[in-house]
Amino acid sequence: MCGIVGLHLKNPRLYPRLGELLVPMLDSMSSRGPDSAGVALYDGDTMVVVKDVGRPAEICARHGIADRGGFRGIGHTRMATESAVTTQHSHPFAPLPDMAVVHNGSFSNHVMVRRRLERYGITCETDNDTEVAARFIGYQVAGGADLADAMRMVLKELDGFFTLLVTTSTQFAVLRDSFACKPAVIAETDDYVAVASEYHALAALPGIGDARVFEPVPEEVYTWTL
Repeated sequence: MCGIVGLHLKNPRLYPRLGELLVPMLDSMSSRGPDSAGVALYDGDTMVVVKDVGRPAEICARHGIADRGGFRGIGHTRMATESAVTTQHSHPFAPLPDMAVVHNGSFSNHVMVRRRLERYGITCETDNDTEVAARFIGYQVAGGADLADAMRMVLKELDGFFTLLVTTSTQFAVLRDSFACKPAVIAETDDYVAVASEYHALAALPGIGDARVFEPVPEEVYTWTL
């Protein structure tokens, strides 16, 4: 069990508050992932990934995340089930310079997909199953696929139960597997799109009372573009 959060800001007036808004969302997922946490933040043409071992609030305070601005951010709290508790094994994974991936769930055939990627010259730095999915998506996009199509390929090539949140410098995308057994909720207003494993992570966002709130349906890729 892990927790994922994401915030795609539409209103430039909120850009200076990205970290301020994202940190409480991440901290609210502590019970879903007490082992490690991380964020990927987008500001201008730059993506910064910060991840560490420990509680989300401690990590965010240590790295000054609440003071950072930007237009998009995603985060993850990890409860390790299939690989070591280290900073390297923590999410987000960045398979491309502007791509970040977080994931709640598990992939049962990640070893087979890892070997296939190695034949194409794509290597993983950890034995984490999420990194395999991230490298797979990155490989597809680097080869010319649209992000949504690359995520649909995950449904065909990777077996498991999952919610995926993937961002690039221009896109913000969410996908649940065929059974949709891993929780996810989306809230959208004129000012932002927010995603989390549980609604209470979104409850303190400005204007949440007027948001369109819904659960992503199975096998549908939801995308927003800057």
